[in-house]
Amino acid sequence: MSTATPHAAPSLTSVARPGAARGEVRSIQYLRGLAAFGVLVFHAAERAGGAFGVGAAGVDIFFVISGFIMWVVTCERPQSPARFLVRRAQRILPLYWLTTLAVAAAALAIPGAFPAMQPTLAHVLQSLLFIPHHDSAGLIAPLIVPGWTLNYEMFFYLLFALALLASVPLRVGLVTIALVALVAVRPLGDVREPLWATYTDPILLEFAAGLWLGRAWTRASLPGPRAGWTMVGLGLAGFVATALSGVDVSAWRLVLWGAPAFLIVAGAVTLESHGIAPRGRALHALGDASYSVYLVHGLAISAAVRGLAAMGVQSGPVLFAVALLAGLAGGFATYALVERPITRRLSRRSPASK
Repeated sequence: MSTATPHAAPSLTSVARPGAARGEVRSIQYLRGLAAFGVLVFHAAERAGGAFGVGAAGVDIFFVISGFIMWVVTCERPQSPARFLVRRAQRILPLYWLTTLAVAAAALAIPGAFPAMQPTLAHVLQSLLFIPHHDSAGLIAPLIVPGWTLNYEMFFYLLFALALLASVPLRVGLVTIALVALVAVRPLGDVREPLWATYTDPILLEFAAGLWLGRAWTRASLPGPRAGWTMVGLGLAGFVATALSGVDVSAWRLVLWGAPAFLIVAGAVTLESHGIAPRGRALHALGDASYSVYLVHGLAISAAVRGLAAMGVQSGPVLFAVALLAGLAGGFATYALVERPITRRLSRRSPASK
């Protein structure tokens, strides 16, 4: 499984804050934007011949955030599993399906547009349905490669939807037990098989960590500001240490990236629970567009790099700068022209949605 791409965390517009009225958790908004940006930097550096491997840990931050959000938006809002899944589908499916179908059509109509993609009918259908499978290169990845994380997200949503049938106090424990059990049986199967590799991956435990963090947030049981700063510092130090060591993260991702990701998210929301949270329009905007940035940045980077190659540009710094700008521009344009209009239309049709 590639470590290069993250998922898109669901939008967070209104959640319960401990001891306060419903409102946005700014730290979560900012972190999901920074996570998407980290992945963008990772891919821009890669295409420029450099390396920024730790940027791929944005996936792990996203997974922790997803667990946090799913708990917070459901613990005080009674809803059926079906209603929950419909809301998740409204958030995830439109942009992903449109992007997948558009790329498949372009690859078939103009073979040179996406030379690395082979959009067979089976590949496209399995991608659209979030079924883990091998692509033509042997990777467990859908047509739009970043969508591999959505396979994990959708599985987590299904599991959490089932937990909604239980009483609120039991939900976190039930989901955690299920995820731990799946990870525990991993050695008993063939990890080369896509379904087994995906649904027993230790990275799933990051969702459980986010659920427990969300539970602590809603119960106002987070520690003090000093602990918050300590967690953020330890998380950042963990990422730096792993990056400098050059160690292969794939075998120990949950420890080397998952633990620091959890510490950073936990530290940030802990600080915010004590009124310590920055305000920034740029970070807020990046958080809003994080799903679009995450999903289309690779396509934008590829187009920009091919354009520079046609002009004979080979300078690493130039390639990196243009790739970075192209990824951001493509993501923000997609958000403004596609994702936001669709989300608003669906929200008007579902006034009770979050």
